Amino acid sequence: MANVANDSAVADALQETRDLARRPRFWVSVLGTSLVIGLIGPFGTFDDMPLLVRLAYWLVVCPTTFWIGFFPSMIAAAAAESIGASVPVSTGLAGLAASLPVSAWLAGLNMAIFGTPFFGNVITLLPYSVVISIAVSGLFHAVTANDVEGVAPVSGTQAPPWLDQLPEHLGRDLILLQAQDHYVRAETPQGETLVRLSLRDAGEALGGFGLRVHRSWWVARHWMRAYEYRGGAPVVVLRDGQEVPVGRAYRSRVREALRSG
Repeated sequence: MANVANDSAVADALQETRDLARRPRFWVSVLGTSLVIGLIGPFGTFDDMPLLVRLAYWLVVCPTTFWIGFFPSMIAAAAAESIGASVPVSTGLAGLAASLPVSAWLAGLNMAIFGTPFFGNVITLLPYSVVISIAVSGLFHAVTANDVEGVAPVSGTQAPPWLDQLPEHLGRDLILLQAQDHYVRAETPQGETLVRLSLRDAGEALGGFGLRVHRSWWVARHWMRAYEYRGGAPVVVLRDGQEVPVGRAYRSRVREALRSG
């Protein structure tokens, strides 16, 4: 049985970045937002740019500023939460962490296009970047938290029928599931196997027997022992000593499950 590697704050941010980049709905939202902002033409672009140029400008600015700000904001939020900061505090710090690189990128872009002085433009843009970055960070946290299912109640001690899919030699004492492309890796004390289905479908079939702790991980309730931090990122410590990473949007649910368990 392989040991589960714990995530650092940087690795956690990289995983969140990869997961978000794979979501078509995210790219549709970015494209729609860019087009709307391009039509409105804020910050003087409505008067200074023809329509097509303005749309092209914002189609570049919106996605690039998001990604440039997203990574440092995720690291800042994870670091803040690792020392017990509340969600509003971690969200605010995430926005502040994003604002400086976003301002620097926009100032460099504007210098290349319009010839504006770089440092003067950074100072001008920074207050706007702070406000917008904090707002985006708060919105992102609200949306991702809303996507996570609540902690399901435990319905007795009867094993879910889904466990019958496991090979007989592995038993029915499921420890965890890990998403691997179109499969989930199911692990018991006797070994592991691959089952062809999504982690979401498996979690729904298993119900209150366990819960999703990350976009790629599900853990059985009776194997969860503690919620701790490793390298600035949270993990669930299992009864056998394995440590499973906890995604940012799942943290409150995991803590709730451990309190109620």
